Amino acid sequence: MIKLELLVNENKVEEIKQLLREIGVKRINLTSIKQYDEDNIHIEGYRGSTYTVDFTQKIKIEILLSSMEAIDRTLHMLSVANINAEVFVYEVMKTYRIIERETDKNTFSY
Repeated sequence: MIKLELLVNENKVEEIKQLLREIGVKRINLTSIKQYDEDNIHIEGYRGSTYTVDFTQKIKIEILLSSMEAIDRTLHMLSVANINAEVFVYEVMKTYRIIERETDKNTFSY
């Protein structure tokens, strides 16, 4: 298993969800994050006062894929759609899914 992590702008989420659905990805995780980038610090003004903007709002999309072919297909679809994203690829050694937890006994699914 391979975990693909995409950092994208908020306005591209629906487009990416549609592309992933076309590829056959059925489960994704979305997280709202703030990204600090020293190169993109700028000053903005609002009602006469100025403030420094050093964090940008991003969405982190996490996907588990089964093969490198699926990763290549996903990255190709993102590049064809002209979606700017930071992509991180991780190898997942093992996945666990906890089905049920009781006080007397623990039941886990592997």
